[in-house]
Amino acid sequence: MADKKVLEERSTKEVATQRDYAIQKFAKDLLDTVDVLGMAKASIPAEFRNAESIQKHTADEIVDKLTNLYTGMTMTETELVKTLKRHGVEKLELQQGKQFDATKAQSVLSKEIPGKEPGTIFTVKKSGYTIRGRMLRHAQVGVVAEKRSYAAQAATQRASQPPSQVNSLKTTLCFSITDKVGALENCLTAIKAMDVSLTRIESRPSRTSDWDYDFFVDLKARDAVQVNNLVEGLRAHTADVRVIGADGNALDSVPWFPRKMTDLDTFSEKVLEMGGELSSDHPGAHDPEYRARRADITRMAKAFRTGDPVPRVDYTPAENDAWGQVYRRLTQMYKTHACREHQYVFPLLEQNCGYSDKEIPQLETVSRFLKDCTGFQIRPVMGLLTSRDFLNAFAFRVFHSTQYIRHPSQPFYTPEPDVCHELLGHAPLFADPDFADFSQEIGLASLGASDEDVKKLATIFWFTAEFGVCRQGDELRAYGAGLLSSFGELEYSLSDKPEHRPFEPEKTAVTEYPITTFQPVYYVADSFKDAQEKVRNFAATMNRPFSVRYNALTQTIEVLDTKDKVVRFAKGIRDDMKTLTTVIESLSH
Repeated sequence: MADKKVLEERSTKEVATQRDYAIQKFAKDLLDTVDVLGMAKASIPAEFRNAESIQKHTADEIVDKLTNLYTGMTMTETELVKTLKRHGVEKLELQQGKQFDATKAQSVLSKEIPGKEPGTIFTVKKSGYTIRGRMLRHAQVGVVAEKRSYAAQAATQRASQPPSQVNSLKTTLCFSITDKVGALENCLTAIKAMDVSLTRIESRPSRTSDWDYDFFVDLKARDAVQVNNLVEGLRAHTADVRVIGADGNALDSVPWFPRKMTDLDTFSEKVLEMGGELSSDHPGAHDPEYRARRADITRMAKAFRTGDPVPRVDYTPAENDAWGQVYRRLTQMYKTHACREHQYVFPLLEQNCGYSDKEIPQLETVSRFLKDCTGFQIRPVMGLLTSRDFLNAFAFRVFHSTQYIRHPSQPFYTPEPDVCHELLGHAPLFADPDFADFSQEIGLASLGASDEDVKKLATIFWFTAEFGVCRQGDELRAYGAGLLSSFGELEYSLSDKPEHRPFEPEKTAVTEYPITTFQPVYYVADSFKDAQEKVRNFAATMNRPFSVRYNALTQTIEVLDTKDKVVRFAKGIRDDMKTLTTVIESLSH
């Protein structure tokens, strides 16, 4: 027994020694990589590392330093790959155009691509690696999907839907024509023959060189089969016909989404709850005067249309008093709990928008201020919108805000968003450029996204714009509106009681959360720019067959689904780069 025990101890010691030796050897090999990385970092002198000093240098000098940095980074990558290979770790070589192999890669993106064979790889998001012939990490790739007709998708969906859900299908079609006699008449005749209900038709000069005019048609069809027949009918007169979106549970793979600012008007009556109606547990549910007051305010929101000034609400002394109590208590905490961006903007709101504890500011005044700062605007809303509609509006830099206030009997409690939450929590940060960009990034990602992806984006919004925490220096500060409008949770969120995790959209998007208690988990962002970039990378993994961009000049959404549109977009970027180069050169003199 003693010999056996000695043998076991010796074996355990030998295993530990071999493990330590392996780790030591790997660490020593990595030191060469660390050296090269240090040289790459050193290639950028101190005067090139901040915005003020870099302005003193010419564009050629800047490009030269960037070239050195790129060369150093490339050398670092080469050294790292060599080190990994010496220890048995090798990169999987997956080429675009080759057949997808599930033993080597995971498909994280799938879409139809004309001219490419279904089942082949069209992009590699993350490389895969093996260690001594065994899989260490699968690659993440995009795979060309098999083309399916609109009708085929419809048949699959109809089998699982009750008749009540497929009686009416709101759809948007886009078709293009050349400027020749009878071209438009033939297309309209084909539409009329299908017996669909047109709700809007509009035209504009085509953005592609092959056509003269683009037509957008909103219609209500019986079902997806009828839409498919309409598409086939139009293709007899023009080859360029596309289904941009369909309402409901996607008989088309792309749900309907707004393409221009006035499309947001369709959201005016699509509220889920609250607004003019109150749940039985609401403090004002049994107060007929309060209910009538809210009904008047929501009635104005219902009548609002794009281009109108936000209706003025003459708040009562009781409403202003409730606002004042909340205002005074929260503003005492902002200096020690709110993020620096919120602290910077808040005095500007007091100077320019009438923020004070005396009366509730008017949404129109705040909206004009935000538009001057970042292009964001405020629209009044009757109550809670669906997650899809609420997020879609952010793509246009539009925030839907309530105008009514909580019941005066309980000024420090509300079961719903009210004007205190909107103006004290949300509005200040929409004046910050980085936060505005971050919010719009979520909005753009939601356009045409699947129900599953919209749910994930809404969860990301919940843990950021509503209950987000950021790290500033050595401290945690709040930037979420749900925190900045609740003194109790504002204090709790920055304490050591809840769990704080780094913001990672892939994990954040699938985290469950309570809506009636303080959050047990808060996600910490390094910065709004970093959060925006992470959301953009997350959106790239979503199963959406196109990309979009917001055209601020026309206030419209452009769908980047053709080569001509992408080329036009690239030319715009090129022109912006020329302007940037000119500015850098002028500042260097």
